[in-house]
Amino acid sequence: MKYFISILFCSIVFAHNPNAELPDWKQYTRLGIVNSGMENPGVATYLRLKRTTSYTFQDIRIYGHFFDHDTEIRIRQKTSRRFMSLDWLYSFNTLIYEKNTLMDVNLRYHYNQGLGWLIRNSEESNTTLEIGVAFDNSDYLNTEQKTSYFRTGMTFDKDLKLFSTKLEVDYYHQLSEHVQNTDLSRFQMVGNVQLNFKKSILIVLGFTQDFQTNESFDFETASIFLTLAFKRPLNWTF
Repeated sequence: MKYFISILFCSIVFAHNPNAELPDWKQYTRLGIVNSGMENPGVATYLRLKRTTSYTFQDIRIYGHFFDHDTEIRIRQKTSRRFMSLDWLYSFNTLIYEKNTLMDVNLRYHYNQGLGWLIRNSEESNTTLEIGVAFDNSDYLNTEQKTSYFRTGMTFDKDLKLFSTKLEVDYYHQLSEHVQNTDLSRFQMVGNVQLNFKKSILIVLGFTQDFQTNESFDFETASIFLTLAFKRPLNWTF
């Protein structure tokens, strides 16, 4: 309770969004192929809508990997706000819907919130560290589980003239009681390399990987995708 009150107090005292500044809207789409060691090649899709100002960030991302017998879907909405007097610090909250039949996750509603640190923030490079709490309401093999976690996450972005790289790593440490002696602590990773083919057209090679802490990262079970990507600004003012 003290943790939530502290975040709410800081958000009210320090957060601010200049009214005179127009938001920057961008749209990203991808379409291509995906392969997983557990399945035959499938279709990879991606859609992202992003809205930013100097002190706020909002986006929604939709990942979809569709195989013959399995499906990976992740819909994520994130909102964050930098503090005016401490512009290297921000608060965030995230809502996620997931379906990943490769990992027997039939349905997962997920929420997390906390504080983030802008370790590096420039046009060429971006590095962040986040800590907070997270909650799942999940259906594993038709058995409903409600789980709480301590979450840490890091992102690394690097933009060069011809290509850019991105890596996101999230770790969820289970706090609530284990169900059927199963520890749901897990890592989630997303990484890609984007080749700047044209100004608004890119080729993206990347991977997604979820694994429990009693497992190890293995590219044979990762979903590796190759997509043609399109990005463009939107002339929206709201």
